[in-house]
Amino acid sequence: MKELQAAEGSTDEKMLKLSVETGGCFWFQYVLWRPRSMAKTQLQNENRIHMVETDTNLYVPHRCLRVGDDGCLIGLDKTWPNFVFKLIRCSPTNLLSRIWIALILSGLATIHNHIRTTVADFDALGVCLGTSGTDIPDPKTTVQLLHKYGFKKVRLLSSNNWMMEALINQNIVVSIGIANEELPMVADNLQDNAGSWYNANVRPYISKMPIEYIVIGDDAILSPYSEFVIPAMRNIMQVLRRFDQGSIKVTTAVSTSVLGKTFPPSQGIFKARTRNIMVDVLKAIAGYKFSPVLMVNVYPYRYHAAGLILQDFATFSAHKPVIHDGNNDYWNMLDALLDAFVTALTRENLGSIRLVVGASGWPSAGNGRFTTPALAATYNQNFMRRIVRRQGTPAQPTIPIDGFVYALFNENKKPGGPADQHFGLLKTDKTPAYSFVVPHYWR
Repeated sequence: MKELQAAEGSTDEKMLKLSVETGGCFWFQYVLWRPRSMAKTQLQNENRIHMVETDTNLYVPHRCLRVGDDGCLIGLDKTWPNFVFKLIRCSPTNLLSRIWIALILSGLATIHNHIRTTVADFDALGVCLGTSGTDIPDPKTTVQLLHKYGFKKVRLLSSNNWMMEALINQNIVVSIGIANEELPMVADNLQDNAGSWYNANVRPYISKMPIEYIVIGDDAILSPYSEFVIPAMRNIMQVLRRFDQGSIKVTTAVSTSVLGKTFPPSQGIFKARTRNIMVDVLKAIAGYKFSPVLMVNVYPYRYHAAGLILQDFATFSAHKPVIHDGNNDYWNMLDALLDAFVTALTRENLGSIRLVVGASGWPSAGNGRFTTPALAATYNQNFMRRIVRRQGTPAQPTIPIDGFVYALFNENKKPGGPADQHFGLLKTDKTPAYSFVVPHYWR
């Protein structure tokens, strides 16, 4: 708790100086309720000063605050429903009035120094930032483009200190990937390599930006790096516990290749050769702190390009359900694949793990009629709309799915084929590959 004192001022206009320890989290904004006789309230944290004019109306950023019946400010965060703070009313005539912020922690052992006072209501939609290109714009320009198009979350597929430096104090939520080729080093228990990775790539940026996920490998399972996923994950979890950074979620990203069956979704199951490692990974995720999450990379484009599904079902354009599975109707391929994962998790008694779309997109060139700018625009625009609406799936309609669109830029050195190099919303000359709008949905 931090003591607040009314600053010196005239009788007609008293000022309150709010000095709340935020750990440098620049994206926190504080709003004070005060009697109408107070003309202004000055709000200050470590990074900015925000002025609020006196009025009976109250502007509430992040949808986390409300005014109680007794004229006190109540802090309510939907993401952390057990975290409450209250700002007691002060008398405008008392120059030395003391205001205390009471932190009531019910069911939470700690509020770590990554967030300190509250947790922002993170956007559901983010964008992946790949670096498999020779002409990708520099980090500063990249951040400017994220702001220009309205992205509030970014997933870095591998650690990048130059990019992290550019993201400091930018009000952008960051997820950091450990590249597959880094997994053997991070998995090594003989030296504290996981600690070294954390000290180099995460610790310098704690309190300078919100960090949501550390992603242990990307589609590493079934790759030559498969055996390193679990020990790397456990080592990173141990390091986060050591530094009291438990609210940073730890996960891995997998593709539909780990599934043995996807159709119908109610028959989803892990492949026999992936089941053991998937169950071990999922148990590690489920046992770590709170809000266990599995990232899944889902590309309906690949099913359409292989001739397995129709274009309208792939691009969210169907006018009626295409798959009927028991009581569930599926209008698009994304939901069908997600529910195949839901079924596979439930079979292993791990249905409490929430799914996040780690990457999904559609290339604008490189594979003939399957990869036109118009098709890419249709899929990516509809995918982004679906994510910001915070919809669930037919099997889990009350559990919203967050997701990341792949990718911000084209990547001319990305392995695969020509189409894999054209997933970018933007060309590397910073112009759009096609017309799109990043949607925002206000609840």
